[in-house]
Amino acid sequence: MTEIAPASSTVSGSEGKHGKHGKQSPVDIRPQDVDLSALPPLRFAHPTALDLELHFDDPRIHRTGAGPVQEGRPECVRDDEGTVKATPPPGEECALRVGADRYELVDVHWHTPSEHTVGGVAFPMEQHMKYRRVTGAADAAGREEDSGFAVVGVFVHPGQADDSLDRLLTSARRSAEPWEVPGVALDALLPTCTESYRYLGSTTVCPYTPGVRWILLTHPVQASATALAHYRKVFPQGNARAVQPLGDRRVAGDRHRWW
Repeated sequence: MTEIAPASSTVSGSEGKHGKHGKQSPVDIRPQDVDLSALPPLRFAHPTALDLELHFDDPRIHRTGAGPVQEGRPECVRDDEGTVKATPPPGEECALRVGADRYELVDVHWHTPSEHTVGGVAFPMEQHMKYRRVTGAADAAGREEDSGFAVVGVFVHPGQADDSLDRLLTSARRSAEPWEVPGVALDALLPTCTESYRYLGSTTVCPYTPGVRWILLTHPVQASATALAHYRKVFPQGNARAVQPLGDRRVAGDRHRWW
């Protein structure tokens, strides 16, 4: 872990307009201020193993033609290095249930260093598993700024090698063509304990879509130092957006435990 000031991350845009736009992500989580709640449990339903297709999300293709600035969103300018995204094959059930809501996996991608911080502490990497809600949306119209997306954030630090995660990270490249990593166990990308911090925020790249349901797992996973170093070599300047002000938003937690 690396000690940093809570709002000093160095990458990604519109830091000068925090107060105007609000409810943006990432944020600094302060465990002592988390509201303990009886939160609905996270129930994952992933195949034992599947072949993931990966591609380089090149920010250059998003820098023009982004359209007008929308109310409540920062200007859409991609000034980051991009990321690598892994997507499941069509037809594979990769699901997450949160209460009555059922979500399906859109992609898995990684930021280095971590975008969220905990008490001002950043991790070497943060993994995002982005899901789109497919059922349970009947009352969505009554939800505040609901985008239909939930993102499960997992902190990653160096330690014991994880076969699935290591192979994904060491495959990272800035390639115009997609590539495949076979036999990935999605459950191996998650810690065994799924206690979490939850809050309402936004996507962390253009167009900074609001109304994203963030679920940050309190327990990290490990990857080999070699795998982390390879990913950082692909994105040497880092591809994490700066920490945004939390404002008056509530961060809920299912248990107040930090390792």
